[in-house]
Parts: sequence; C-alpha cells; structure tokens
Amino acid sequence: MSMPVEDGCMAEPGRAHRILSGESLTIERIEPQDLVLVGALDGADAGPRLAATLACAAPAPNRWTETEDHVLASTGAGRWMVSAKAPAASSLAARLEAALGATAAVVDFSHGRVVFALEGQGARVVLAKGCTVDLRPAKLAAGAAIVAALTKLAVTILVDEGERFEVYVASSYADHVEEWLTASTREFA
Repeated sequence: MSMPVEDGCMAEPGRAHRILSGESLTIERIEPQDLVLVGALDGADAGPRLAATLACAAPAPNRWTETEDHVLASTGAGRWMVSAKAPAASSLAARLEAALGATAAVVDFSHGRVVFALEGQGARVVLAKGCTVDLRPAKLAAGAAIVAALTKLAVTILVDEGERFEVYVASSYADHVEEWLTASTREFA
C-alpha cells in the first residue's frame, strides 16, 4: 500500500512526503489518487457487485483486502472505502456508479481525505496516545479496517503487515493530525 515519497514538500495526489523517519518509526503523509466511499441503499447487497467490479473477494466486516490496482475496506454494515493504487484512465467513482447502479450511493472523496502511513515498532504506541480503540495486536491484527476517533476526530484505520497502519483523515484536519503526530513522536525522533 505504499506510495513514492518526496521528503520535505507537499505531495501531489499519489505522492507522499516523509514526516518522520527513524529506526523504530516512519510516518508519511500521502495524498490519495482516487478514493471513493460506497454505501448500500435500502438493504441492497452491493458488496458482491462491488467486489466483482474490482475483481477481488469482498472483505469480511471491518476487514480490508487489496488487488494489484485497488484497496477495498469494509468500514461498517453496507459501507466500503475503495482506494486506487495508481491513476486510471477513467474515474473510479464513475466506474463504480455504473457498475452498482441503484444498489449503492457512490461518493468521490479523492480530495477529501489525506492518509498518514505509520510503520514500525513505535506505530501502535503513537496511535494509542490519541486513539479510542484497543490497538494491541491480539485485538487489532493485520487486515483490520476500523472507524475510530483519533484526537477526537473520526478516522479510518487500515492495519497492514509489519506494524504498518494507514490512517485516513478528513483533509481539513490533516494539518492538525500532522502536528499531533509530530508532537506525539518526539521519543522516536
């Protein structure tokens, strides 16, 4: 799930810049390529159609999966987040709207979210300082997709292998979260 990194500058969509790089913790700020939220309408079972469109198995509730081109996360009953890994010839939202029809609402959040990728032994420690969820590996293992509060803000967290977390934040709060992460990581700098 990683993106190319640019040190010390604001990133364009699909690019990242490193906030912190150390032995036990690395943090990157990533501007997503295409990010779409999907919600099933009127009890419709949009999950199988969504998974078929993305050519992957539908993830179990509060889990995520990925293909060569996309990340698909189940963020609640009848709700999914889809992120493209690279630019596509056509809009992800338009493709999903066409495939899902009246079974789901599709909202393009490409410019509405920023991703903070935390990786290393210190990642859980830093997130635990401001997160309302039990982050211990026994409770939140690789493959988990949760909606939680981080510094009192609603975020989506995807847990990957190797102590890597991707935290999706509303773009209007991204600077606040970056400042909070910077302050919370002093012990790892």
